[in-house]
Amino acid sequence: MALKEKVPAAITSATHKLKREPLNAEIVTAIATGFLKRIGNKSGLKPKRVSLEEGNYVVEVEMKKLMAVVRIDGETREIKEYEIQPKGEETSFTSISPKLIMIIFGVSAGISVALHFVFKIFGF
Repeated sequence: MALKEKVPAAITSATHKLKREPLNAEIVTAIATGFLKRIGNKSGLKPKRVSLEEGNYVVEVEMKKLMAVVRIDGETREIKEYEIQPKGEETSFTSISPKLIMIIFGVSAGISVALHFVFKIFGF
């Protein structure tokens, strides 16, 4: 006699309800981030933008040093295409590291002290 395990009705009705629910930005963002986690990008996922273009949802997700663009079919919910590329960061003053600041400060202090003694020797 084979034992059959009966799936509770609450679980099956919940899964059917999710499939019939129309897509929105929250759902496609969850699909895209779940996909990126499954392919190995587990930490630092920051969704930045969701748009609907010709029946496909386009989700842009920022990672530590990368940017991912995931295209999801609006009808079938399939991931049609994805692209992961390096972020094009703009250089700004906030990106200067403390180590670089200390090196610049040390070099300028050394030059200042050297010039002071050179001017003192020559009587300027």
